[in-house]
Amino acid sequence: MIRRVVSIAILAVLPVVCSGCISISTFGGGRMEEVVVKASPRWWEPDRIALIDVDGFLGVEDTWLLSGTTVADVREKLERAAGDSGVRAIVVRINSPGGEASASDVIYQEIRRFRSETGKPVVAALMGTAASGGYYVALAADRIVASPTTVTGSVGVIMQLMNVEGLFGKVGLRSDTIKSGEKKDIGSPTRPMTDEEREILQGVIGALFDRFLDAVEERRPTMTDSDLAAVADGRILTAEQALQIHMVDRVGYLEDALAEAMALAGVEDADVILYRPFPHYNTNVYAVAPTETGLIEHGLNLLLRRRGPAFLYLWSPGL
Repeated sequence: MIRRVVSIAILAVLPVVCSGCISISTFGGGRMEEVVVKASPRWWEPDRIALIDVDGFLGVEDTWLLSGTTVADVREKLERAAGDSGVRAIVVRINSPGGEASASDVIYQEIRRFRSETGKPVVAALMGTAASGGYYVALAADRIVASPTTVTGSVGVIMQLMNVEGLFGKVGLRSDTIKSGEKKDIGSPTRPMTDEEREILQGVIGALFDRFLDAVEERRPTMTDSDLAAVADGRILTAEQALQIHMVDRVGYLEDALAEAMALAGVEDADVILYRPFPHYNTNVYAVAPTETGLIEHGLNLLLRRRGPAFLYLWSPGL
């Protein structure tokens, strides 16, 4: 009798669990659910591939009106994938023009650390845009698969400053700055920049650029000196152009990136899972994993927080 009751209970629960509608995290607390977005054709599939989204502007913290990914987002998802013995590999799905140099570098390092500590293969799937910091993150992967319509490249650093001194003069405003040292207000928008200050900022830009280019050279060893020189000016490239100079390993779709991950992990098939804030209704392989911050919170951040100049691994000609 007891065996019959247990069997009925298992049969009742299994279809719901296997459908991806219920996740362990839903019962165990936490801010993220785990959803099966592509089920293996096998009835009972022990192997899984985790999709990790890197989407929009990359920042160390929330970025008010800019929708994007934070270091904390990626770290949380990597920790979940690392702690799940069923996850055999991850696919980092990138649709980003880049963002803060620091955030791009930390996400890159976190993925490298995940690879080193777990031994699980990493494949980068480049979507519509994977430029500058987005491409920097992709360098952490064992394989890079670019969609046929991907725009990538933009290797380099940018810092854009605005000067409003002339405008202030027209409306009768003046800025008085009290500072501890001559260079303390370097980059101020209310006065002209000196040649010495420009040289100082250019030196920081140069150091960050060298770090980016060193990562490209280290992680893409098949790129020749002429290949590196071709991207050093910050140009963007199509997927086919990137393939020709060995910036990516293959031109294909997300399914091809998943197949690469399974091949590297040595599995024939696997469930594909996605980590995301819950609840969300769409459960397919193209579902996205957004952050939880809403428009109202972004607006308050914009009003309450003044964001200063930033060094960016970012392709954004209209910034």
